[in-house]
Amino acid sequence: MRNRALGEVEQLLLFALVELGDRTHGVEVRELLEDRAGKSMSPGAIHTGYERLQRRGFVASCLGEPTAARGGRRKRLYEITTLGAQALREAHARIQLIAAGNLPELERLAGRLK
Repeated sequence: MRNRALGEVEQLLLFALVELGDRTHGVEVRELLEDRAGKSMSPGAIHTGYERLQRRGFVASCLGEPTAARGGRRKRLYEITTLGAQALREAHARIQLIAAGNLPELERLAGRLK
């Protein structure tokens, strides 16, 4: 069975793991998405997104060590899998193919709509 295409939020979540590296916590992802993409996401939305991606085999997760700062609770840490990196690369390539040569027209249309 072929996996469905990655949505925008899924791509952002995967790109965040590419940038932040292995064993990344949702708080770091949230900060990156707010700073770099102007996208505000609740911690619950981030974890739900990663759970969906994990079911598809695109993300792996583990629990970190308990810390006193978290009252003995453990953080869930995420990393992109090889399958996830391949899916993200393919999604990005599809966007680049359709956009190739269309950016000048897009700029013209966007300016017209101001």
